[in-house]
Amino acid sequence: MVVLPPNEEDEVHNSNYILYWNYVGLELNRLTHSVTVGGPQNGPPISARALGILHLAIHDAYFMIKPGTGFTTYLNAGLPAAQHADDPKAAVVGAAITVLEKLYTQPRAEVSQNATDQLSQLLKQWVDGFPGLDILAPSYRFGVSVGNAILDSLDIKPNEPGADQGQYRPQAGKFHFRDDLTNPVKLVPINPNQPDVKRAVHQYHAPFYGITAKRFAVHDDHMVADPPVEDGKTSTGAEETEFSDAFQEVIRLGGAPELFSTCRQPKDTVGAYFWAYDGANLIGTPPRFYNRILRTLAWNNRRDGPTHENTNAEFARLFALANVAMADASILCWREKYHHDFLRPISAVREDTNQPMVDLFWRPLGAPSTNTDKISFTPPFPAYPSGHATFGAAAFQIVRLFYKSIGVTNFEADGPDDIAFDIVLDELDGVSRDLRQTYDQTQPITNQPGTVRTYVKRRFESLWELIFENAISRVLLGVHWRFDAFAANDVLVSSTSEPTSKTEKEPCEIRHYKKASDIKYVTSGPRTDQSGSFPIGGVPLGLEIANDIFRNNLQPTPKELQPSLYRSLVDLASPKTAEKHRAGL
Repeated sequence: MVVLPPNEEDEVHNSNYILYWNYVGLELNRLTHSVTVGGPQNGPPISARALGILHLAIHDAYFMIKPGTGFTTYLNAGLPAAQHADDPKAAVVGAAITVLEKLYTQPRAEVSQNATDQLSQLLKQWVDGFPGLDILAPSYRFGVSVGNAILDSLDIKPNEPGADQGQYRPQAGKFHFRDDLTNPVKLVPINPNQPDVKRAVHQYHAPFYGITAKRFAVHDDHMVADPPVEDGKTSTGAEETEFSDAFQEVIRLGGAPELFSTCRQPKDTVGAYFWAYDGANLIGTPPRFYNRILRTLAWNNRRDGPTHENTNAEFARLFALANVAMADASILCWREKYHHDFLRPISAVREDTNQPMVDLFWRPLGAPSTNTDKISFTPPFPAYPSGHATFGAAAFQIVRLFYKSIGVTNFEADGPDDIAFDIVLDELDGVSRDLRQTYDQTQPITNQPGTVRTYVKRRFESLWELIFENAISRVLLGVHWRFDAFAANDVLVSSTSEPTSKTEKEPCEIRHYKKASDIKYVTSGPRTDQSGSFPIGGVPLGLEIANDIFRNNLQPTPKELQPSLYRSLVDLASPKTAEKHRAGL
């Protein structure tokens, strides 16, 4: 079985049962993404959905028994009656175990028996380690019913594509997304239970998810403006200049370290790696590391003791809000990604001969293949808008709004806060490493030769600062354009020309960014397929999603606002519709 390295976190956090089951969900996230496992709930959107389902089940199980807290349940119709259930802890445990068993341990044709066994064993360890578990207690059985109700409402159904790529193929034409030129195919087992027999596959992650997946709690249809240039679009001079500037910037700031054109400073490389979490071995996806930060914030800002009922209520609400925000962010972001279908920097920098800095051999620093001997890569889905930027803004804006609502802090909704914290994350924890040989799951990562990533504890003075740095980190990796995250007018200061490269043989022309505390995301732009003005990039998209969910009190997305393709799939799955189809009606 895979040996998961310990997290840099005080074990006392798990003395709170909400945090305990959150932790179990995060451990399953990193195990399912480990290279020798390849389990279910894989990739950023689906892993966000899994955590959203988990925390809504915990949330509703808790607040059905403890309704006098000022927080309402997510589901109204469809929830079982509490009846004799009176123990919120037992109900939460029943709901959490039910969800995690369904999502991670049920056999699936596309998942190896090895993966199912390892995930089942890990979950069993945590279930066995939870004190006082009584699966026959009325409150536990009630929690099971709540977990099943949330799963029935929100889990991906067999007739839905989920993250499957189906028959998707990249479109031809300038500015369209295409394969990563450094990792054009991936070798995957033909049969998951025979891992040594493989075939080459062009990977495109979740192309249909954004237009078919059921939304959680948004009450508006959030979109972004067109990118500055697009195939078939007549761009303004300002838009063409923005693309040219972003083109030069990603070469300077996001290039591989050995390239002469790269001007990235060491502190920026730290920022690039710190936020990566690109499904890395033993590490997992962005929703996991945002939750790791959320755990620190929740613990530091609790107003009562770790096991006090007020703390349980606040944790149940906070983690549901943040994880639902990320779940909806993933749906809307992925819809926009495949709608705009915008290419990644590695494709443009190598191929766009209209740009004076075109470089046929350019390579980005890239998303790190941490804890393996693989090279870095560019994620296998379109660039615009940035998933990291959208997820991070949605999660931490809703955290800001929650803490403002309960009086922990006070700030303008579109400006800086004072929620400061320190944290160490997995990409730079003094344990993770770049291996020199194939990863061995039978050995702890600490026993495997490789270049160890330096231990880095970082401090952030506000969540507003975190939102910005999380977004810009993708430019520093060279896998995103700055407009994937935000409008240049909102974040840039002025252009300078300073010899800052390590060789100082030619000037590094780098645009400088404002302090995060001075940034407001206000610039908007048009779309060719819609009238009106729309936010530019993932950060304002995520902020809008968070504001919407919080304003509407974490209530389900109305049926009429669900994607039309989702509604069609639901109709096709209903027994009445199926009977009509069989009858040829």
